[in-house]
Amino acid sequence: MKRIYMLSPDTQIQKGFNKEQFEELCAWIDEHIQEQIGWSELMHESGFDHLSIQSSFAKYKATTPMTWIRKRREDFKSVRNQSGPTVKFHSLLAK
Repeated sequence: MKRIYMLSPDTQIQKGFNKEQFEELCAWIDEHIQEQIGWSELMHESGFDHLSIQSSFAKYKATTPMTWIRKRREDFKSVRNQSGPTVKFHSLLAK
């Protein structure tokens, strides 16, 4: 038996972030890079669902969100080890 699911009228279909929304999420990730960041935190902060976040990272960063977060953590640790705690990590956001 094939099931058919109907969307309720108040269900919002999300297609992904615009560039500005995506950059805001990336800045938030950098600000919280030393904290635990998982799917629930990304969805809560952005207001988008799992698939929208995933597709936006594929579009704008050509990677998955968790891979990008791991890379940012490595970058953060590297910069902190080279320059001490006073360096602003946000300068790496343009990468």
